[in-house]
Amino acid sequence: MNFKLKNKISITKFLNESSGKLLSPLTKQNYYITKVVTDTRTYKGKGGIFFAIKGKNFDGHNFINQIIDKIDFVVISDPNFVIENKKQKFIIVKDTILALDTLAALYKNSFTKVKTIAVVGSNGKTTTKELIKFVLSKKYNVTSTYENQNNLIGAAYTLFSINSKTEYCVLELCISMPGEMDILGKTTRPDCVVMTNIGKEHLEFLKTTEIVFQEEKKIINYLNPTGLLVLNKDDVYLKTIHWNENKRCYGIYNTTNNLDVYTEDIKFHPTYTEITVVVRDLLGLKFKLPVIKTKLTGIYNVYNILACITCVYFFCIEDLNFISQTINEFEPVSMRGSRFELNGNIIIDESYNANPDSMQITISEFFKIFKDQQKVLVLGDMLELGEHTVGEHLKLKNYIDFDRINFLYLIGENMKVLYDSLPQKYKKITKHYSDTISLFNDLKNLVLTNKGLYILFKSSHKIGLSEVVKNLQKVVQQL
Repeated sequence: MNFKLKNKISITKFLNESSGKLLSPLTKQNYYITKVVTDTRTYKGKGGIFFAIKGKNFDGHNFINQIIDKIDFVVISDPNFVIENKKQKFIIVKDTILALDTLAALYKNSFTKVKTIAVVGSNGKTTTKELIKFVLSKKYNVTSTYENQNNLIGAAYTLFSINSKTEYCVLELCISMPGEMDILGKTTRPDCVVMTNIGKEHLEFLKTTEIVFQEEKKIINYLNPTGLLVLNKDDVYLKTIHWNENKRCYGIYNTTNNLDVYTEDIKFHPTYTEITVVVRDLLGLKFKLPVIKTKLTGIYNVYNILACITCVYFFCIEDLNFISQTINEFEPVSMRGSRFELNGNIIIDESYNANPDSMQITISEFFKIFKDQQKVLVLGDMLELGEHTVGEHLKLKNYIDFDRINFLYLIGENMKVLYDSLPQKYKKITKHYSDTISLFNDLKNLVLTNKGLYILFKSSHKIGLSEVVKNLQKVVQQL
């Protein structure tokens, strides 16, 4: 992506902060960065600074020749790509992504009145972020993480999107390796941190849930000393974080106890959820919100709503009637619990992401909420689990009530392990697929020849279930 910065940043300051080495002395001592470029394909302008970012499937260094004549400076980590007769444009750094984050932090800090909210945790980040953004945007100008751009690069992109009108910046921050939260914390320096929960995320590199916790909570070290820390006190890990440990003001929420924000009553319905929420203010006085009637379903979304209420109430909006009404208007995020009708059947689309905790609770809530409906499960592989892959997929059969489903569709090599472990009587209603085309064809027939089915899709995004859902929609629309 490419950005035109609203506040200019001194190249000298960037070099100092990033420890970048300019190969030739500056010809213009007062040069300021006003444009940031990472995508040579879409850049049509002139000037600015290009970051040669290395990703899993690409290397920005390979595209330097395409942009060198358009750009003022090129930030690289591999000196072998220096063009000798253009070397005055090259800045060498240890890591171009870290350099990008350094510039993003400088840019963010140039907007002294912008308040930054960081949403972290293993599950529920996107919905919580979108809820907070939705409520705040009714009263303020809000910049937020676009879709799922929540990693080291995505955080920088969000910060570069801040402009002179921005009042709040809501960031979703995701880690997959040790040390990444330190980088994200230094880059964002949040005024409010919302921690949703701790679970089995990215175990390929984070290894254990305890390590996940230790890495996630590092964000607190970068929280504004007078900022707000929002914690889910029902979480077995987050409830160990105490006031005396951090000496910061924080709001705490859960679904059972008499804390700052809690639920007095929850009623699940097939098409909506009713929640009665109580807030205790800083003086200890309790206030009950008007009953929330939300399209979000499942206990996990109740927690997301509580996190949103705690954040916006204690941070900036005290009008509880307004908060309740605005949450009622919120539409579920696409591929994260969004629900729609297809030929008389109801699709529950959770196809964007999956880890063991989110998969287990989503399946459990599916059986709980739609207990009297005809049910179909479409489950795909959970990825990035490392040595835990086989065991976590096998555990899923403990959460599937085979006596209460019509069909179970499994896709992916990891789900094949689950399929092979099933007793023969359950295989009669279960089918495994190695490709999405075959799965789509069978689901198309299912949707077109049945009505009244409630069909849940859940998998890691790379499996492709989201495309299956989209193609099913197209087929029905053409009828």
